[in-house]
Amino acid sequence: MTTSDSIQTAAPDPEHLRVALIDTLHRFHMIRSPQVEAAFRAVPRHLFLPGVDLDTAYASQVVVTKRTAGGSAVSSASHPLVVASMLEQLDVQPGHRVLEIGAGTGINAALLQELTGPTGHVTTIDIDIDVTEGARAGLAAAGYPQVEVICGDGADGHAPGAPYDRIIVTAGAWDLAPAWWRQLAAGGRLVVPLRLHGSDLTRSIAFDNQIDRMVSASAHVCGFVPLLGSTAHAGHSLSLADDVTLRLPAGSPDEEALGLALTSPAHERWTGILVSDEQPIEHLDLWLATTSGGFVRLFAGPHARENGVADPARRWAGAAIHTGGTLAYITRREVDGGKAELGVTAHGPDSQRLAGQLAEHLHVWDHQRPTAPLITAHPAGTPDDQLSPGHRIERPSARLTLAW
Repeated sequence: MTTSDSIQTAAPDPEHLRVALIDTLHRFHMIRSPQVEAAFRAVPRHLFLPGVDLDTAYASQVVVTKRTAGGSAVSSASHPLVVASMLEQLDVQPGHRVLEIGAGTGINAALLQELTGPTGHVTTIDIDIDVTEGARAGLAAAGYPQVEVICGDGADGHAPGAPYDRIIVTAGAWDLAPAWWRQLAAGGRLVVPLRLHGSDLTRSIAFDNQIDRMVSASAHVCGFVPLLGSTAHAGHSLSLADDVTLRLPAGSPDEEALGLALTSPAHERWTGILVSDEQPIEHLDLWLATTSGGFVRLFAGPHARENGVADPARRWAGAAIHTGGTLAYITRREVDGGKAELGVTAHGPDSQRLAGQLAEHLHVWDHQRPTAPLITAHPAGTPDDQLSPGHRIERPSARLTLAW
């Protein structure tokens, strides 16, 4: 056997795979502190994923660990890029008391325990007993038996361990549960993937607790399995064609007409607006959702793209607007110098007008080039005159404002 043959057939080594994963996290600028890097170096991911091959366990991808009978993901090991980003947002310090909502595989709780150290304490809670049992087993196998694992509704938090210096939610939330407000220490931080629109457009928001309100320190693009339990909120989707789905607020009055939009010829318009992925443009979709009416998101699979049915820009989660039975979505095409030009494709009886409207929105955005939103959360019942200025987002337990 040659040396090259022996290298090709050698079993993967967890240490080498862990280093390769950390290199990937650095390449995407998701690790920014030595503390988070050290935590990733210490935690053996594969011990939390029994039955998953080593390459997959350390790959830069989501690993689904439980599905419903219909195939929907219920629990998973989150994408390492998102995990690292949220841990940086959380800013855990040695000695902190940390509550995690959504136990998953237990990997995140282990990382949190590394960050808070021997003088801190981590509690993780999940509504699914299979998930909590799996997380507890993984934590024990990996050497983190001190992590407290609770089976319960994450919306209730865990009052016996309060107050917490940090609370992190690792499932998509529709609302800010009152228990999280009560159990978070003054000056503490909550990091939560919050769905900010009925199309399930989500941001991981780091909120700092200022007692009468919480104010965002950062907001990052992400996507998560929805939170279950008392605060669960089902998203809504509409099939437009084979391999094409529209995400939109439930109860939208134009669903029947929208369902026929793609049967109309496409009207295309290019804007001359040039962007590059190195620019701070990740919140274009959120800006559009908060400054225009009729925001929705269009998802097209490989079959639909290859056959020219729909080809929305991948960069902004299928950002689109609609009116009646007409739909217009953002497209992009590559040009020289690592740039891309933004365009619009519209379908439906009013496609020319709506394409022009979306193009005008894009020109306004290009002129302003807003970067990160400032999101402020007030408890439900806060009078209008006490709210911060900005676009309002109403939830059962919170009133949010979003300003650019």
